[in-house]
Amino acid sequence: MALLNEKNLAAEAAKRARFRVHHVGTKLNETELRQLEVLAAKRKQTQAELIRGLVLREIEQDQTGLQPSAEMVEITACRLLVVNLLGPLLKGQVVTSEVFDGIVDMVKRQKVRVAMDRLKDHEARR
Repeated sequence: MALLNEKNLAAEAAKRARFRVHHVGTKLNETELRQLEVLAAKRKQTQAELIRGLVLREIEQDQTGLQPSAEMVEITACRLLVVNLLGPLLKGQVVTSEVFDGIVDMVKRQKVRVAMDRLKDHEARR
């Protein structure tokens, strides 16, 4: 039986494809290098681990598109809640517990979409 038949070659090629053998690089000035070293030390990573993580996150973001952070979604929810409660209150309307619960439910359903819209608006202005 031959050691290097087509099946073995294909399996070996698939195995090698997972190895990290391709180098990418850039040049930094002294200040940028110090900042990179400080950041890597702060995150308890090597420079290579930090740079690889940054590159892979950028690739993922490019593939998935913009995604609002959890903080942005919750801040948007607070804003929606305040805006939707203040309107009726300023008009002298009584906000019952049912109305309040309805507003909270609406905010829960809309917060991610509104945060995404705000993020897209922000990116469009860049």
